[in-house]
Amino acid sequence: MARALRQLDRLDVAGSTGPPPWRQATLAAPRRRKHAGQVVAVGILAACLGIPAVLPRVLPPTATSGSLDATEVPPPGVGEAQGRLLPRVPSGPGTGGYAFTQTQPGTQNAVTYDPCRPLRYAINSEQAPPGAVALVRRAVARVREATGLAFEYVGPTDEPAGPDREAYQPVRYGKQWAPVLIAWSNPEQTPGLAGRVAGLGGSTAWSDGRGQMAYVSGTVTLDTPALAAGFDTPTGRQHVEALVMHELGHVVGLAHVHDPTQLMHDDNIGRTDFGEGDRRGLARAGHGRCQPDL
Repeated sequence: MARALRQLDRLDVAGSTGPPPWRQATLAAPRRRKHAGQVVAVGILAACLGIPAVLPRVLPPTATSGSLDATEVPPPGVGEAQGRLLPRVPSGPGTGGYAFTQTQPGTQNAVTYDPCRPLRYAINSEQAPPGAVALVRRAVARVREATGLAFEYVGPTDEPAGPDREAYQPVRYGKQWAPVLIAWSNPEQTPGLAGRVAGLGGSTAWSDGRGQMAYVSGTVTLDTPALAAGFDTPTGRQHVEALVMHELGHVVGLAHVHDPTQLMHDDNIGRTDFGEGDRRGLARAGHGRCQPDL
């Protein structure tokens, strides 16, 4: 039977170029939840919005595992091609480190999305500021370029943000894994956005039954009240786009790092593009294998 595993906030040292600057997160006890994510504070917007910089919080890492009925997963291989849909992005030399949120059991190889099928995503923009959909799609395009993963926009959705989102929703999305949900929300609807937290991001990993894990769906949740003012200026929009890129970095499997030159830094004030370490990690996040059994 397939087994589900919630994405862990374990900071792997793969890709470090010197003494590992990462912190090791403490793993929490297993709970019956299928979504995992990380959060980033609005410190990234401090320069353009005047918001005091704060350190980010990280959602408590938890895991879910157990046998699942066949009715809880889609038919295997929906949308699967014979090979990669986009060319592999080289993971070249450079400075700066990166970290993976989750690695394959017993290895330092990243858990990844399947590069042989589209990485579908939908946007709930019901609470979004004007221009938000175009901004999100630009951020996705930049992550697509850096990973070689074939992101595919499937259109708008009315699915609300939520902490216990199911990775398979056949009534809403058909008999395939649910697309990554990018939803604009608020702290009342999404308590994880309370305080000065501006975004949440993460993915759900499943096993092919032979011990190989792959991400199958994920979420990005964005705080409209905290980010709306950023749309008033070009500089503000750049910083909001960078925050979305940061959260998408979590979706494809990157964890926070303590290197302030990287966009995946846990207090990434002022950066508006990926650093060299980010790009090396993103390239490796796109180096997964085909998963026709999922």
